[in-house]
Amino acid sequence: MHSLIAEDLGKRYWIESKRQMAEQARQPGLGFGRLTLPRLRLPGRGSEARELWALRHVSFQVAPGTILGIVGSNGAGKSTLLKIIARVTRPTEGRVVGRGRVVSLLELGAGFNPDFSARDNILMNAAMHGISRREVLDRMDEIIQFAEVESFLDQPLRHYSSGMYLRLAFSVAINMQPDILLADEILAVGDIAFQERCLARVAEEGSRGLTVLFVSHDLSALSRICDRILWLDKGIVAGAGDPDDIIAQYQEAALRGSAKASGAMGAVELGRQGNVVAEIASVRLLNAAGETIGAAPTTEDVYIRVRVKARKIDAQLRGMLDLHAKGAFVFRSMQPEPIVTERRGVVDLLVRIPAHLLADTTYSVNVTVLTHHVKDSKVVLDNALTFLAYSTSSGGPSGPPEQPSGTPRPGRSGVVAPRLDWRVQAHEPHGRRERKTLA
Repeated sequence: MHSLIAEDLGKRYWIESKRQMAEQARQPGLGFGRLTLPRLRLPGRGSEARELWALRHVSFQVAPGTILGIVGSNGAGKSTLLKIIARVTRPTEGRVVGRGRVVSLLELGAGFNPDFSARDNILMNAAMHGISRREVLDRMDEIIQFAEVESFLDQPLRHYSSGMYLRLAFSVAINMQPDILLADEILAVGDIAFQERCLARVAEEGSRGLTVLFVSHDLSALSRICDRILWLDKGIVAGAGDPDDIIAQYQEAALRGSAKASGAMGAVELGRQGNVVAEIASVRLLNAAGETIGAAPTTEDVYIRVRVKARKIDAQLRGMLDLHAKGAFVFRSMQPEPIVTERRGVVDLLVRIPAHLLADTTYSVNVTVLTHHVKDSKVVLDNALTFLAYSTSSGGPSGPPEQPSGTPRPGRSGVVAPRLDWRVQAHEPHGRRERKTLA
């Protein structure tokens, strides 16, 4: 008997045109609300909104005790699938049938109140999953020990770093004895030692019957602990099966820029963002060792690698990326000098983001490759990469938990948090002026 069955799942969104959004912005305000004026349309003219299928015809089955890894590029529909299974989002078509308690780790800090202590948040989170107070109190010591927050148990969570947030969230989730655990890229947050503990605990619980759906860009972790891999491409299933086989196919497709999806959907191209000169094959977040990671520790250097497939010899290529966070444009970085391709093939453009620059928040990256061969042109890939930056120290960039007034809440520390040089300069008080006396 299967613990999870997805049948012909589909999720459709309607994307409004720029004209529609501009018209909404011009709606007159009446103080207490907005007045929507009717829009005149010519006879026979349809809506300007276009449909976007985040998922389409997705079907799979998961047996109890299976760890299913889900891979795919940004925008492939991975997070949408988990949100449907977690009942956060309703599907447009199809259905999901699951058996047992479902616990999800979809977003850092979700289900926690930063003004409450860790103890209170554990009780509150357990109640949200239908677990009695007596039951969670019996597991309290195990939860605290695994999360390694004994010293800060009664501190409000606003004093926690994002790494501590993760440890507590994962410990609560895994100790609630779920039947199905949904884990997004959030498991990529935290130090290496804790990541290994998480993966080992997931594998241990899987052997006891826990079903896990694990979304990550860390292909080595997926290959190591997963029993099966589901590969999503532009909302459809491009492959499913043995981890080594599917991951190899996924990597090959990302490298060459195209692949064929299985089923009746026919040929589907991956990452075909290019022109006659060059093509963006993939965009990845790397650590200093050159390994692909899903999240960026703020205390370490990280790299964004833009893999470009050159199609012309003696062409000029110049990379540029725009970083966005919280709806704001953070900064733009451009390659100082263009490179000249000596042959057709793959070229990697690497840009380093220094330590102590990023804040505890989620970033998205738009990538542009400027090309020149006879004439100037460019290749643009919007939302090429999304990643979470997290702090590993106990109190974030502003101090330890013992200094509550100085520590920002996770997710509220702005769009950058650079470590700047501060100096203290003392000024000697002016001496009293001598009064002149008359003889």
